[in-house]
Amino acid sequence: MVKKIIYTLDARDHAMLEVMRDYFNLPSKRMRNEIQGMLAETEKVLSSKGIKYGDLKSALVPNPKRREIALVFDTSVIEESWYGLPIHTALMPLFSKRSNHSILVGDYIGDNEHQERLYEAFSESVQLVRDVTWRHSTQFYIVYINNLTDRMIETFHNGLSGFEPYVGFSDTTFASRFKLFLSTMLVNECLKHRDIILVGHEDDRDNSEDVNMRSYPWEEFGYTCRSLQGIYFGVLLSYKIERPVFKGFEADSEFSINAVHSDPVSFTDFEIEIDERKFAYLAAEKSGTLKRMGLLGSDLTDLKKLIAAKISSNYIYNMTHDDQHDTTKFNIILEVDPEDGSAPLRVLAALEYMPRENCLRLITLH
Repeated sequence: MVKKIIYTLDARDHAMLEVMRDYFNLPSKRMRNEIQGMLAETEKVLSSKGIKYGDLKSALVPNPKRREIALVFDTSVIEESWYGLPIHTALMPLFSKRSNHSILVGDYIGDNEHQERLYEAFSESVQLVRDVTWRHSTQFYIVYINNLTDRMIETFHNGLSGFEPYVGFSDTTFASRFKLFLSTMLVNECLKHRDIILVGHEDDRDNSEDVNMRSYPWEEFGYTCRSLQGIYFGVLLSYKIERPVFKGFEADSEFSINAVHSDPVSFTDFEIEIDERKFAYLAAEKSGTLKRMGLLGSDLTDLKKLIAAKISSNYIYNMTHDDQHDTTKFNIILEVDPEDGSAPLRVLAALEYMPRENCLRLITLH
């Protein structure tokens, strides 16, 4: 049995696949082969550097049981022009050598006419630990980290409390205006895999080389830097901060399906299929989840409506094709505001992609 699995694919912030398809007028079957070829090369390069692609899943795919944060730093109190150096030097010893994370960074950028909205989003979401004078959004530098436990967040927060540039953090586990803005600004700095820092390097540099392109002193803190060509890192090893699918960016989901299926069609208008026995199982075994979703005691029609409403505004992950059974599956994260007013709920839904039947079949909820 052959299974083709791609944990994530970034055609939202990396335009290479769309440019290649349009320039060479490639059919979807050829695009699938090209993406699979990229995956095979990525796995080969990673293996040569002592890394298994499968071991990176937790840093590439959102986990509904883990949290994400944006650490905020005021660069106006840093004398060095390269303000990233003292910031990352303060962060490095706070990571566990056993954990996996994607780390994204960038300035909180915005034109003058957008400053009011940026300030409002900042004020709504950032928990400040000290007084700060807002002069312009660009004075703030953001470090975004995924796949975190409560204890890890506490370690970062406490460990940075004595570092003057650190002004606070935002819990970006759930949707917010601040998280949406960050999704348009931040870039993938690196992927931390246990005691390895993985980055992209120039596409004309051989993949046998390892270069610390960021020049931060990770090695001084016991890390080994590994690198591969940016084309592979950018498309297959980059974490996407979740946000609604904006008009003009729909190709991301199309290419994600095309990575494992030769017939990628828009599934935003597909029927949602839920077997009655499956729903009965969920009601019996996942009653707590359904209750918080406001669906316990309802029929499967309500669950269908919820998935249909969310499917058009979610990215897809963990794309899999099983050759033996000719089935294609993927996961999405459903973010739900419970009817009881409690904290939002994130639920992973596994769906089977069935283009011939024009439907998506629910496999399970986690």
